[in-house]
Amino acid sequence: MRIFALELNNEIKGLEERKVYIESLIAKLPAPDLVLLPELAICSYLPNQKVWEYADHAGQDTAAWAFKLATKFNTFIGVGYVDYENGHYYNRYLIADKKEVYGVVTKSEGEAAVFKRGKYNNVIKTPFGNVGVAICYDSRRKHFYENIKNEKISLIVFPHGSPADPKKDLEETKTNAYFCNVHKEAFDVPIVYINSVGKLEHMPGIMGWLMKRFKFTMNGKTKIYSDRGVKIKNIIKEAEGYEIKLSSKKRKKDIFFYGNDLIKGNVFFRFFILRPDIFIGIKHYQKGLKRNAKYLK
Repeated sequence: MRIFALELNNEIKGLEERKVYIESLIAKLPAPDLVLLPELAICSYLPNQKVWEYADHAGQDTAAWAFKLATKFNTFIGVGYVDYENGHYYNRYLIADKKEVYGVVTKSEGEAAVFKRGKYNNVIKTPFGNVGVAICYDSRRKHFYENIKNEKISLIVFPHGSPADPKKDLEETKTNAYFCNVHKEAFDVPIVYINSVGKLEHMPGIMGWLMKRFKFTMNGKTKIYSDRGVKIKNIIKEAEGYEIKLSSKKRKKDIFFYGNDLIKGNVFFRFFILRPDIFIGIKHYQKGLKRNAKYLK
């Protein structure tokens, strides 16, 4: 199977503009069987409530667009998008071909001020096997592992909209390699990490303030981690490609977690910055929904 991960420019805005941009990149890929896009690919990674303007309704428009691309290029496609359903906004990812959406994964620990959080499914059943999908931060959390550890898996996909300090390039590279390789060794399947590049838009809360202060950006680092297959060379700079024979496999080893976290990290940061930031973010999300309701009236 010829798998391609596309690293997108986060600074290209507008649904139609991005659709044209993404299609132009796929058109340059040599005979793709599966094209995987980053988190919120169709609207760009926009971690504030302005992203609601680009919301799909129960994935209908995104599915129709995916069908069109899959038909034109004879490929499967994975795409991230913002969705509105039953009065809430969700950060989602679907995999489809020209006829069918095989499944949708919702980000469990989404940006608290922007998306409805919860504990959601992480497995999409496709003709080429079960695909484990964890959107961004979910890839480092025990919830994802618990959802896939007893499944037969053929591929794991980590769509990201992940900002980081550009001055700490090596640290970001090492962190990505660690959590991707841990999953690769445990499940013995290819791991696809996909991230965007470019400017980080405004993010509310303490985390957003810290990211702005330290000038975080989207640094890409898209990569396919696999011990098998052949890397596809001489392709566009936005793409990472591998030709790999996928097969469904049971987990070979356990993964150790620090509580619910794969990466040990800073305890002070988690308890005294991240937790209150999430609490405040949820309040902000609820207020945003109320404003929307008044506006719609």
